Amino acid sequence: MIYDIAIIGAGCAGLSLAYQLTKKKNSNQKIIILDNKQFFTKDRTWSFWKTNKHDFEDCLDKQWSRFNIKFNNKKKIFESLKYPYQTINSLKFYKKIQQSLTDNFELKLNTKIKKIQQTSNYFEIFSKNEVIKSKFIFDSRVPKLNFKKLYQHFFGIEIQTDKDFFDSEEVSLMDFDCDQKHGVHFFYILPFSKRKALIETTWLSKLNNLEKKKYVDEIKNYIEKKLKLKRYHIIREEIGAIPMFRKKNENKKGYINIGLRGNINRMSTGYTFPYIQKHSEFIARSIKNFKINSPISQKYEFLDTLFIKVLQNNTKIMPSVFFKIFDENNQDSVIRFLSSNSSFYDDLKVMSKIPKLIFLKQMFN
Repeated sequence: MIYDIAIIGAGCAGLSLAYQLTKKKNSNQKIIILDNKQFFTKDRTWSFWKTNKHDFEDCLDKQWSRFNIKFNNKKKIFESLKYPYQTINSLKFYKKIQQSLTDNFELKLNTKIKKIQQTSNYFEIFSKNEVIKSKFIFDSRVPKLNFKKLYQHFFGIEIQTDKDFFDSEEVSLMDFDCDQKHGVHFFYILPFSKRKALIETTWLSKLNNLEKKKYVDEIKNYIEKKLKLKRYHIIREEIGAIPMFRKKNENKKGYINIGLRGNINRMSTGYTFPYIQKHSEFIARSIKNFKINSPISQKYEFLDTLFIKVLQNNTKIMPSVFFKIFDENNQDSVIRFLSSNSSFYDDLKVMSKIPKLIFLKQMFN
């Protein structure tokens, strides 16, 4: 049997594409989804400001209208009823899409791919026990890490406390009052209730390794010494690294990279979920001719590239730059800017808060 489409990877990008293809109701196409995992778990947290409608309101863990930024023992609090900050429960997301798959889809887990080769008429996907043939491939496998490049890398734990502890209505978006010796560093708290929260340590720096022990020590110290929380238990953990650079996208006829493998993320923010949804919609609409647009415009690619050059060369000032960008008087403009929905006027408001000479210097270097 030769499949019309093979989707490699049953994570956010692969399943989002599958979901968009189910909405096209083209039962003539035979589609297979392949993944190495044996079963689905709540293994990821995808958060973003809701500036546009999406299909996964029923998969939310929670949404918040209030968040804060902390730096140099100062705290800014923001509130936006217009653009709530939302978090997707990955297990709810996986289950929803599994339930939406029609008879022309086949989901095949516990499949480790050894190699892929192209013949004159189709691709051959080699696993341990079989060779799967498909006319088209969409590949969402996580790309190999480049330990000389800049990443947003993080480790998070979801914890439960015995007593009420968290303000369940306010996200701590960036707490920069921590070690900044090896890059830009902050802590992030998503409070799902008064007794349950996800706490992450996040670095914007070159990726030397993903050594779990280092992150664990950072979080333990933050929780017990900074938050003064002694009694809690860990429900789950997650670790990851999002590239803050663009790799060469080696798409070829019939073979398309998607998700992080296809550069579908904002380099400056690490946000991926909204862009993966847009990219999946583009692909589903143009599945026959594959004229697929990027969901991230050239404007944001340019601004992100400039911002990252500044970050790499001026690491020490970056926490204060982030703190200034989040201006209480321009909060909706900042949210639209970070969500790739800003107007020229929004851009001017945000840019007015940054050190202009440093950015101009990097622009012409």
